[in-house]
Amino acid sequence: MSTGIRTSRALEPVLWFAGLLLIWQILVRAFEVPIFVLPAPTDFLADLIEERHRLALHGLITTKLILYGFIAGALPGVVLGYLIAKFRLAEQILYPIVVFIQGLPKITLAPLMLVWFGFADTPKVILTGLITFFPVLVDSVAGFKSIDPRQYYLSKSVGASWWQTFRLFELPSAAPQIFSGLRITIVIAVTVVIVVEWLNSQNGLGYLVLRAMDGTNTPFLFAILFVASLIGVVLSFGVAFLERLLLPWRRI
Repeated sequence: MSTGIRTSRALEPVLWFAGLLLIWQILVRAFEVPIFVLPAPTDFLADLIEERHRLALHGLITTKLILYGFIAGALPGVVLGYLIAKFRLAEQILYPIVVFIQGLPKITLAPLMLVWFGFADTPKVILTGLITFFPVLVDSVAGFKSIDPRQYYLSKSVGASWWQTFRLFELPSAAPQIFSGLRITIVIAVTVVIVVEWLNSQNGLGYLVLRAMDGTNTPFLFAILFVASLIGVVLSFGVAFLERLLLPWRRI
């Protein structure tokens, strides 16, 4: 694929987004929508520029929690997914427990987490990990179960050890499905962390959202949401880049 085609494809969503903002601006001005109901893009983009240092500082704090919670949910999800896919006993014992935990309303566990782990970042990371764990688990199970049985025959025929079989056959075969779960999970993690930051925070984008709501500062609220969406896009592209880096055969 030529560089020009790649550039045009990369610019395409940017142009669509710019067009959406233009239509939004025209409609809000044409219908004279009050700013406290729906600000025009020029209103919240002005706040975005004016408060850029504050938003950048709190955005970095939120991004750190997103990554911690993402890792806390993704790693156990892949490990348990492998165990459930490979061992019948693990599927019979672990999967019902996982489904039960998934059915719990996680946000209602927040007060309990605060009692157990205090008011630092640990409860936020744990809650984010609990919520983001299940999508990775499901895709990991599907990925490991979809492995062609003939690969195991090949592995045995060359005398490969368990680790060699896992590293050279099982993980590469399941990786596309696993990365599918990771792409979904990283976006979920952005929303989860901001909601969790409402509970007890003195920093982060969730904290800024509460302050904006208290002051009925709708343009600043939209500026915060814009930054949160930007973080989600960047992290999503980061996971996609990692997939292309680790799975070069997927580039074809």
